[in-house]
Amino acid sequence: MPKMSQLATQIEPLIPRDTYPVLRVTVEYFLRGAEVLSQVNDDVVASLVFMTLWHGQMQAPSRGPVGIRELSRKLGMPYETVRRHARTLVQRGQCVEEKGGLAVPAAVMRSAPTASMLRRIYVNVVRVLRDLSRIGVARFSLGSDRPVRSTRLTKEQTVIGIIGTGLLLTGYRELRKFAGGDLMKGLVFTAIWTANVKHVTNTAAAGDRGILEDSQRLPVSALAMSRSLRLPYETVRRHADALLKEGQCVRVGRKGLVVMASTHRRHVPTSAAAYHIVMSFLAELRNAGVKV
Repeated sequence: MPKMSQLATQIEPLIPRDTYPVLRVTVEYFLRGAEVLSQVNDDVVASLVFMTLWHGQMQAPSRGPVGIRELSRKLGMPYETVRRHARTLVQRGQCVEEKGGLAVPAAVMRSAPTASMLRRIYVNVVRVLRDLSRIGVARFSLGSDRPVRSTRLTKEQTVIGIIGTGLLLTGYRELRKFAGGDLMKGLVFTAIWTANVKHVTNTAAAGDRGILEDSQRLPVSALAMSRSLRLPYETVRRHADALLKEGQCVRVGRKGLVVMASTHRRHVPTSAAAYHIVMSFLAELRNAGVKV
């Protein structure tokens, strides 16, 4: 019977040709999004619940309240988990209970923290669109950075931010699924392999279409990941240790951790699915009239 690596080698040519360059430049968008989540609420799950409610209301302002069961389905999380964190949001005044479910009150929708969240997401979307353009997958240009610094977003910028929020929520749901229900572990895994190839991602070689060889990967320490993710060191170390035990990464002496090429080959279907999520995001932007 063929080994997993041999099967992956047979499958790999069948995935879209730009899968790996797209992942290398897009995945940092989700890592930057983790910082946005930390500013919405101290708890990541509560932040995701709030962002899901907010995103739905921005897409359809006249929509009614959303029930816990529907939120659970959208987030891909257990009902009780969502209910518990929704209660925290209600206690903090970030959402209210209405007949039929939960909603973000108008005052919170218009608040400075919520506007800041949208601006940060917009700025992060612009960065990833520029990176996707650099590798030839998109055609996005921003003539001036003045609108990025503005306190008020234009109508198009708001649309970009809302669609970018949808990308974040979809990506985190898939990442949580990949990590067996543990989003933080998924983020740490992503942070490891992203750091391993960051020196390549930031160059023209980011467009290389294959899985990068181990010789091109640089180890990263738990401390460095803790700083980049803005998470407690012990949280990162604990999840990194779990990934080591699962064989998702290896330790390279005292230099740090590396996700090997063979690991990526085990996850070819996941990589292809992530690529299609990004392509759907670009298609949604185009349908909204954004030139990408």
